[in-house]
Amino acid sequence: MTTTPYTGNAERRAADRSAITEVLHRYANLAVENADFDFMGKTLFTEDGVFVLPDGRAVPRTESHQILGGTGPTLIRHHITTIDIEFISDDEASADSFFMALTDLAQPDHWGRWHDSLRRQDDGRWLLTSKEPIADGFAPHGWLGSVLLKNRPAMEPGRS
Repeated sequence: MTTTPYTGNAERRAADRSAITEVLHRYANLAVENADFDFMGKTLFTEDGVFVLPDGRAVPRTESHQILGGTGPTLIRHHITTIDIEFISDDEASADSFFMALTDLAQPDHWGRWHDSLRRQDDGRWLLTSKEPIADGFAPHGWLGSVLLKNRPAMEPGRS
């Protein structure tokens, strides 16, 4: 990612980075087994927000529970490492976050990065307009490799 120069208020930009980072960590904290996708959609995404699947399909926030299709793991934890935030404008940003997911089937189960787009709301909150996981790899015997991809092969990394 390239950094967009910002010549405005440094304190505001620092507060924006903190608020965006909070949204990303909140998503990782809520994206667990038996996740409340309705709550996640309402609190972390804009009304027109989407979850972008590896095959390019955009799933509306109101339908994000369908991604798992009842095949969720018994245990899943997402861990975020490096976060790079680029401001497109005062009210729009993109973020790339490296992640690793651990499940009851494999540790690690899958890993890669999340490419997110965010927009500042009228009340000052930052919300996701899109979340796109990009898997760099996965354990073949893990949840992503043996359960989700077996049931939904179009989601396999690199497939279209």
